[in-house]
Amino acid sequence: MESQVGYERFFEPDDIFFSTTDDKGVILRTNRTFDSLSRYSRDRLIKSPHNIIRHLDMPAGVFRLMWNDLQAGLPVCAYVVNRAADGLDYRVFATIVPISGGYLSVRTKPLDAATQQATEQVYRSVRAKEREVAARGASRRQIGDYGADDLTRELGAIGITSLHAMTLAQLPREVSALVSTGVRVPPPPPVSGPVTQILTVVGHIEKDTNLLVFELEEYLRLLTSLADTKGTLLDVADRAESFGRVVGGRTLNVMDRTDALASQIIELSATATPALRALPDRMDALRQSVLELRFSVALMRLLTLMVGRFARSVLDGSEEDPAGSIRDLCEALEDGFSRLGPLCVDVEEGVMALDAELGAITPSLDRMVRRLSRWVDRHGGMGASVNVAQAAALAERGTPEVRGLAALAAECRGLHLPFDENVIHQRLRVLRSALAEIG
Repeated sequence: MESQVGYERFFEPDDIFFSTTDDKGVILRTNRTFDSLSRYSRDRLIKSPHNIIRHLDMPAGVFRLMWNDLQAGLPVCAYVVNRAADGLDYRVFATIVPISGGYLSVRTKPLDAATQQATEQVYRSVRAKEREVAARGASRRQIGDYGADDLTRELGAIGITSLHAMTLAQLPREVSALVSTGVRVPPPPPVSGPVTQILTVVGHIEKDTNLLVFELEEYLRLLTSLADTKGTLLDVADRAESFGRVVGGRTLNVMDRTDALASQIIELSATATPALRALPDRMDALRQSVLELRFSVALMRLLTLMVGRFARSVLDGSEEDPAGSIRDLCEALEDGFSRLGPLCVDVEEGVMALDAELGAITPSLDRMVRRLSRWVDRHGGMGASVNVAQAAALAERGTPEVRGLAALAAECRGLHLPFDENVIHQRLRVLRSALAEIG
């Protein structure tokens, strides 16, 4: 259901847009919602460039960044203001993915109002600067390049490091909010046939992906907590390095028990320090893998909703060539699910490796602290030198923080991603078979 306030048109969460284009952005296919809200006829939209609905207040830099990512084979999400043929504005959250020969785009009602408003404020600032550059005689390409650079800087100021970072973060939020409004795959009709098969299968896929969502949020929570300890890890690494430094600095006689302790401390320090310094980057990489996986699951949820809607339209006749649209969506689904399996493996193996690494470092640090305490005790009767005093302070402080990190990693390892590639492939085979029956 549509509504209008001033010069803006609004729509409901279950009004989901759909279109496909060729690799130049020329529209090949649309759905009823797109036609209706754009106020263009389908005949007018087909074979027109997608920028037929571009709003003049949208920065050129947004579209430059979008094209850069798409041409690199990356999916893209962005908040976009469009202008309909009757002059009214309407706002969408756009998700665009590459498919063979072009791109598939799904647009939904923006539901994360805080991020949308902050992003649009950046758009206004960047667009104003683009107009200044245009007034000085810049070419369209120069305006786009300038806008892309300025947009990247301004988005960074509100915590969005790149358009791809926004894509990974915002699609899961928007899809989760969409599902929370009650948008679901339509139930199958009480009759047998290919449409019933399609709706049954995508209903199962909807449940499969919903099961993944909770576990991924738990992974992300734990890995974010781990990633936030970067400063702590580097501080412990500095401390571990100091363990070796305070007992060294001279030639050691390993036949002497005190020097033997020092030698062991230096050896443990030389192993633990680089391992500790490497952990923040490993944790960041693992968190990034979880973000990629979470995005992929959200995309599968969104595409599944669209397949369900087009399948229902086969029965009610609300869409033209629904089978063709379902084929495009299934191509994107198959491509997305082909990535899910390896991503799940990467995440689970990465978590196990991180847990093993922290599990190995923790006792190593404990041994260092114990040996350092013994080294200090052996120097107790020789007068408190500066080195001995430093060593005593280090031994007293120890490295208790690492135990907390190891506990987080162990908790993370205890999670499991409920994704069965064989089951998904079977569901997709049934989907393709039923689609072939429709025509």
